Amino acid sequence: MSGLITSLMRNLLGYSDTGISIPPMDNMFKPNNRLEAAKIVTRIDGLDDIAPTTDGFLCSARDALLRVSLGPDGARVEKLDRLDGAITFLAARADGELALATEKRGLRIGRPGAWRSVELPEDQARCLTAGCFLPDGSLTLCVGSVRNPASAWKRDLMQHGASGCVFSIAPDCGSVRMLADGLGFPYGIVSLEDGALAVSESWRHRVLRVETEAKSVRPAPMLSNLPAYPARIAPSAEGGYLLALFAPRRQLFEMILIEDEYRMEMMETIDPSEWVGPDLRQTDDPDQPLQQGSVRQMGILKPWAPSRSYGLVVRCDASMTPVESWHSRADGTRHGITATCERGGVVFAASKGAGELLHLSDEREGAQ
Repeated sequence: MSGLITSLMRNLLGYSDTGISIPPMDNMFKPNNRLEAAKIVTRIDGLDDIAPTTDGFLCSARDALLRVSLGPDGARVEKLDRLDGAITFLAARADGELALATEKRGLRIGRPGAWRSVELPEDQARCLTAGCFLPDGSLTLCVGSVRNPASAWKRDLMQHGASGCVFSIAPDCGSVRMLADGLGFPYGIVSLEDGALAVSESWRHRVLRVETEAKSVRPAPMLSNLPAYPARIAPSAEGGYLLALFAPRRQLFEMILIEDEYRMEMMETIDPSEWVGPDLRQTDDPDQPLQQGSVRQMGILKPWAPSRSYGLVVRCDASMTPVESWHSRADGTRHGITATCERGGVVFAASKGAGELLHLSDEREGAQ
């Protein structure tokens, strides 16, 4: 009886004993080298989030807010501000108003040198992962977890984290309204054409529709059973959306997530950098756990190897159905895609794993 109850609970929470069967990368997720072949706009160590401006981008990289200006001679990077901790998300309004957060001080709204702090509970303020301004001036925010700070995302995954939430703040920053809670690390948010929100729920590998008017309406899946963990979502000029996916799902990871005793011992006795789980980049550390398919043969890592990291960007239509994708496979370096945006009809992506701002090509190719 206890096994049946456990199985039912796992299904309700998005974790099941069949979870080691992950969806293949096929159809619109068919692997290619489009992301690996993308042009480099500029290299920024620690690059995390991006927002388009009239002449380029605003970027967050660790504790720095940067402006990247595009010109005929290439990209010019200018530091606008240095904050008191790692910036966990960045959002920009058309009039230049910004919203960002740090793990130490939480949410701020305004402009460089003229920030105003918005008081939030400490457990929410330290893990703000994404935000977007709505047409009425309100700001909607994702809290990935109330148990862990944003930098401890891997710990939250291993704890089967489901303490994330989505809420909105009135334009005057006076009232806060909860829109959804009990989420498995919401990491991206964008406004839909009908006024609802699309929210990426990383640990449950899906994108949800969240209503802004009626909290009594449960979030409904728009895109489910993704082959990787989704991150931030951005609007596309074509009327759809761009979805960044920051790390791959692997059968070994899924097995670890259902092996409670092993996972708990791993978390208690091993440094987090050496846990068996997804990552933002490949490393040459000899202590890293290795799957058999990732063993180098004749000095070469096969592109289809079950790597800990991967690079993936997906374009979806207005109904959040995937229509094309860009990949950086196991033998590539443009992994850990945490944000995308479209500017002038061109798609750009932030590879946190490589520390590169990328210009993605529209040219399509077959699988390699």
